[in-house]
Amino acid sequence: MLRPLLAYLVLTFSLVQAAEPALKQAVLNGLLVTEASNGKLAGAASRMNATVVANGAAFELGFNQDVGEMMNKATDEIRKFISVRHAQALPEGYRIELAFADKYSPKDGPSAAVACALLVDAVISGKELDDGFALTGDMTAEGKVRAVGGVGAKLRGAIKAQCKYVGLPAANTSSVADSYIIDGPKALYKTQILSIATFEEAHRLAVKARPEDVQKALDEFSAVQQALGNNPAFVSHPKVQEKLRAVLKTLPNHLSAKFLLLHGMGQGPDRLSLPGSLLAIQQADQSLGSMFEDQSWLESGGSDDVLTGFISEMERLRLKLDKRTIDYADSYHRLALYIKSIRGRRQFNQQMSDELRSAVFKVQAQRKNLLSEPEVREELMLE
Repeated sequence: MLRPLLAYLVLTFSLVQAAEPALKQAVLNGLLVTEASNGKLAGAASRMNATVVANGAAFELGFNQDVGEMMNKATDEIRKFISVRHAQALPEGYRIELAFADKYSPKDGPSAAVACALLVDAVISGKELDDGFALTGDMTAEGKVRAVGGVGAKLRGAIKAQCKYVGLPAANTSSVADSYIIDGPKALYKTQILSIATFEEAHRLAVKARPEDVQKALDEFSAVQQALGNNPAFVSHPKVQEKLRAVLKTLPNHLSAKFLLLHGMGQGPDRLSLPGSLLAIQQADQSLGSMFEDQSWLESGGSDDVLTGFISEMERLRLKLDKRTIDYADSYHRLALYIKSIRGRRQFNQQMSDELRSAVFKVQAQRKNLLSEPEVREELMLE
């Protein structure tokens, strides 16, 4: 009787121990985006943490600061995922509190979901995270990573914060290509950009103790970063190309290596994605829209440079746009040219007013026609 009793006590003690969180706190960088006053998106890397607090009740998970409804809903999905992943070791009697280091600016959206899942998993499992890693992505209760918005701005924020590694949803890969087309290859070697399709992919990149082959590939790319930092032209050097191929053999989702390899061979992407094209047109339109708002388009003089700059930007963009958006962009271009032809006139007659109204209507009609296409709507829903 004694031996079975001892075995039972040992088993019971093990279960109690397993239910206690392995770590008291974990940290990671989440990528956020805000809209500036000029309508452009500004990205930032925000320090996030998960902290264990005893509550003497059932296991709980949530933010310890006010966040929006979408972020709370995303957290509900994370709770479901963690409840399945750690079904035998949920820390009963504890609450895991999630927080952003910046507690005072409003936060919403689902894009911190994967970061939250990694933080909670680290606390429960004891597998520490690399605080040089930053990521964005929505996530389902099954652990599938979903697309988010503002990826280009978030990438700029991660680079500004000097994050070593950046994880982006695989469904947002086109946003990295768009960044390359608009800004060139520099962002690709300022940090290591990797796509993630599942929680497991994110996990093996985010933990400090990475699988040996993964860490070796990341270290190989670090050598490429150093070479390109000294001279960007080295991207086409055979040894650099060889290293990039070696990285991709282990990590096919290494977007920095993928696009730098293509760039070095002169085969980099040259057309923006559909969402990227619409965003580029929208951002170029900010200057034109502000001229209408303050009615400075009626006056000749200082804002001529703004108008001329918009016309030049649309002509430059035209060569890079998704072909389905060219008619829409051209309607903007024609509107700007017409404004330039009539502004500063002493008299603004009815004919001019009618022609201007017609040009504005054509812009609106082109946008409506484009967005009414089922194929276009479906493609935009993926972003």
